[in-house]
Amino acid sequence: MAERYLVRLGGDLHEVEVEEGPGGLRVVLDGRSHRVRLEQVGHGGVPLYLLEVDGHPFEAFAEPRAGGYEITIGFRRYAVHVQSGRAGRAPAPVVEAAGWQPAAGGGWLVVSPMSGVVQEVQVAPGQTVGEGDVLLVIESMKMNNELRAQHGGTVREVYVAPGQRVEPGESLLLLAD
Repeated sequence: MAERYLVRLGGDLHEVEVEEGPGGLRVVLDGRSHRVRLEQVGHGGVPLYLLEVDGHPFEAFAEPRAGGYEITIGFRRYAVHVQSGRAGRAPAPVVEAAGWQPAAGGGWLVVSPMSGVVQEVQVAPGQTVGEGDVLLVIESMKMNNELRAQHGGTVREVYVAPGQRVEPGESLLLLAD
Protein backbone atom coordinates (compact mmCIF):
# COMPACT_ATOMS: atom_id res chain seq x y z
CA MET A 1 0.00 0.00 0.00
CA ALA A 2 1.33 3.42 -0.94
CA GLU A 3 2.07 6.03 1.70
CA ARG A 4 1.37 9.70 1.01
CA TYR A 5 3.47 12.63 2.13
CA LEU A 6 3.48 16.37 1.80
CA VAL A 7 7.01 17.50 0.97
CA ARG A 8 8.19 21.09 1.17
CA LEU A 9 11.14 21.59 -1.16
CA GLY A 10 12.36 25.12 -0.72
CA GLY A 11 9.16 27.18 -0.76
CA ASP A 12 7.12 24.73 -2.87
CA LEU A 13 4.76 22.12 -1.45
CA HIS A 14 4.48 18.79 -3.33
CA GLU A 15 2.30 15.74 -2.79
CA VAL A 16 4.37 12.56 -2.93
CA GLU A 17 3.17 8.95 -2.95
CA VAL A 18 5.69 6.20 -2.15
CA GLU A 19 5.13 2.48 -2.67
CA GLU A 20 7.70 -0.24 -2.09
CA GLY A 21 7.94 -2.91 -4.75
CA PRO A 22 10.27 -5.71 -5.86
CA GLY A 23 12.45 -3.38 -7.97
CA GLY A 24 12.70 -0.58 -5.42
CA LEU A 25 10.33 2.30 -4.86
CA ARG A 26 7.62 3.72 -7.05
CA VAL A 27 7.45 7.43 -6.31
CA VAL A 28 4.69 9.63 -7.71
CA LEU A 29 5.67 13.30 -7.52
CA ASP A 30 3.14 15.87 -8.74
CA GLY A 31 1.34 13.19 -10.78
CA ARG A 32 4.49 11.81 -12.49
CA SER A 33 5.62 8.27 -11.62
CA HIS A 34 9.33 7.47 -11.11
CA ARG A 35 11.28 4.32 -10.26
CA VAL A 36 13.63 5.08 -7.38
CA ARG A 37 16.31 3.04 -5.67
CA LEU A 38 18.08 4.33 -2.57
CA GLU A 39 21.04 2.58 -1.00
CA GLN A 40 23.24 3.81 1.84
CA VAL A 41 26.86 3.47 0.75
CA GLY A 42 28.49 5.55 3.49
CA HIS A 43 30.09 3.69 6.39
CA GLY A 44 30.55 4.64 10.04
CA GLY A 45 27.53 6.93 10.16
CA VAL A 46 28.42 8.85 6.99
CA PRO A 47 25.05 9.76 5.41
CA LEU A 48 26.16 9.01 1.83
CA TYR A 49 23.60 7.37 -0.46
CA LEU A 50 23.36 6.09 -4.00
CA LEU A 51 20.13 7.55 -5.37
CA GLU A 52 18.91 6.17 -8.68
CA VAL A 53 15.93 7.89 -10.33
CA ASP A 54 14.54 6.31 -13.50
CA GLY A 55 17.91 4.63 -14.12
CA HIS A 56 20.01 7.80 -13.58
CA PRO A 57 22.46 7.49 -10.64
CA PHE A 58 23.25 10.33 -8.22
CA GLU A 59 25.47 10.57 -5.16
CA ALA A 60 23.55 12.18 -2.29
CA PHE A 61 24.25 13.18 1.30
CA ALA A 62 21.12 13.24 3.51
CA GLU A 63 21.34 14.85 6.95
CA PRO A 64 18.22 14.53 9.16
CA ARG A 65 16.71 17.90 10.09
CA ALA A 66 13.50 18.94 11.84
CA GLY A 67 10.62 17.58 9.78
CA GLY A 68 12.83 16.23 7.01
CA TYR A 69 16.34 16.36 5.61
CA GLU A 70 19.03 18.57 4.18
CA ILE A 71 20.07 16.82 0.98
CA THR A 72 23.19 17.60 -1.03
CA ILE A 73 23.47 16.34 -4.60
CA GLY A 74 26.60 17.49 -6.40
CA PHE A 75 27.10 21.13 -5.39
CA ARG A 76 23.40 21.82 -4.76
CA ARG A 77 21.86 21.71 -1.30
CA TYR A 78 18.12 21.20 -0.72
CA ALA A 79 16.09 21.68 2.46
CA VAL A 80 13.34 19.04 2.32
CA HIS A 81 10.56 19.02 4.95
CA VAL A 82 8.34 15.93 5.06
CA GLN A 83 5.06 15.15 6.79
CA SER A 84 2.49 12.41 6.42
CA GLY A 85 -0.57 13.69 4.66
CA ARG A 86 -3.59 12.93 2.56
CA ALA A 87 -4.74 14.64 -0.57
CA GLY A 88 -7.18 17.43 0.14
CA ARG A 89 -6.01 17.98 3.73
CA ALA A 90 -4.26 21.25 4.55
CA PRO A 91 -0.66 20.66 5.64
CA ALA A 92 0.25 21.14 9.26
CA PRO A 93 2.84 23.81 10.01
CA VAL A 94 6.40 22.68 9.41
CA VAL A 95 8.85 23.08 12.30
CA GLU A 96 11.85 25.03 11.03
CA ALA A 97 14.15 24.32 14.01
CA ALA A 98 17.01 21.89 13.49
CA GLY A 99 15.60 19.44 16.04
CA TRP A 100 17.04 21.37 19.00
CA GLN A 101 14.96 23.85 20.96
CA PRO A 102 15.91 25.81 24.09
CA ALA A 103 14.24 24.15 27.09
CA ALA A 104 12.43 25.98 29.86
CA GLY A 105 14.82 26.06 32.81
CA GLY A 106 17.90 25.78 30.60
CA GLY A 107 19.42 23.19 28.35
CA TRP A 108 18.19 21.83 25.05
CA LEU A 109 15.12 19.81 24.16
CA VAL A 110 15.90 17.37 21.34
CA VAL A 111 12.84 16.80 19.13
CA SER A 112 12.26 14.26 16.41
CA PRO A 113 12.99 15.56 12.90
CA MET A 114 10.87 12.82 11.29
CA SER A 115 8.22 10.15 11.67
CA GLY A 116 9.61 6.75 12.45
CA VAL A 117 10.38 4.10 15.03
CA VAL A 118 13.12 4.47 17.64
CA GLN A 119 15.61 1.65 16.98
CA GLU A 120 18.29 2.47 19.57
CA VAL A 121 18.71 4.86 22.48
CA GLN A 122 22.45 5.22 23.01
CA VAL A 123 22.35 7.56 26.04
CA ALA A 124 20.95 7.50 29.57
CA PRO A 125 20.11 10.16 32.16
CA GLY A 126 23.27 11.46 33.82
CA GLN A 127 25.49 10.58 30.84
CA THR A 128 27.79 13.28 29.45
CA VAL A 129 27.84 13.62 25.66
CA GLY A 130 30.02 15.59 23.30
CA GLU A 131 29.09 17.42 20.12
CA GLY A 132 28.64 14.85 17.35
CA ASP A 133 27.94 11.87 19.65
CA VAL A 134 25.10 9.58 18.53
CA LEU A 135 22.11 10.03 20.84
CA LEU A 136 19.62 7.67 19.22
CA VAL A 137 18.67 5.99 15.96
CA ILE A 138 15.27 6.39 14.28
CA GLU A 139 14.17 4.13 11.43
CA SER A 140 12.16 5.99 8.82
CA MET A 141 11.23 4.76 5.33
CA LYS A 142 13.46 1.67 5.73
CA MET A 143 16.53 3.79 6.63
CA ASN A 144 18.24 4.12 10.01
CA ASN A 145 18.94 7.77 10.85
CA GLU A 146 21.45 8.61 13.58
CA LEU A 147 20.56 11.70 15.60
CA ARG A 148 23.76 13.31 16.85
CA ALA A 149 24.38 15.88 19.57
CA GLN A 150 24.63 19.42 18.23
CA HIS A 151 25.90 20.55 21.64
CA GLY A 152 27.84 18.87 24.40
CA GLY A 153 26.18 18.44 27.79
CA THR A 154 24.60 16.04 30.25
CA VAL A 155 21.50 14.00 29.46
CA ARG A 156 18.80 14.98 32.00
CA GLU A 157 15.79 13.03 30.68
CA VAL A 158 15.12 10.44 27.97
CA TYR A 159 11.47 10.40 26.85
CA VAL A 160 11.51 7.51 24.35
CA ALA A 161 12.41 3.81 24.25
CA PRO A 162 13.35 1.37 21.47
CA GLY A 163 10.31 0.27 19.48
CA GLN A 164 8.40 3.49 20.18
CA ARG A 165 6.85 5.34 17.22
CA VAL A 166 7.65 9.08 17.08
CA GLU A 167 6.37 11.97 14.99
CA PRO A 168 8.11 15.19 13.85
CA GLY A 169 8.42 17.65 16.72
CA GLU A 170 7.96 14.99 19.43
CA SER A 171 10.30 15.36 22.42
CA LEU A 172 13.06 12.73 22.51
CA LEU A 173 15.38 13.85 25.30
CA LEU A 174 16.51 16.79 27.40
CA LEU A 175 20.18 17.80 27.45
CA ALA A 176 21.57 20.18 30.11
CA ASP A 177 24.34 22.63 29.22
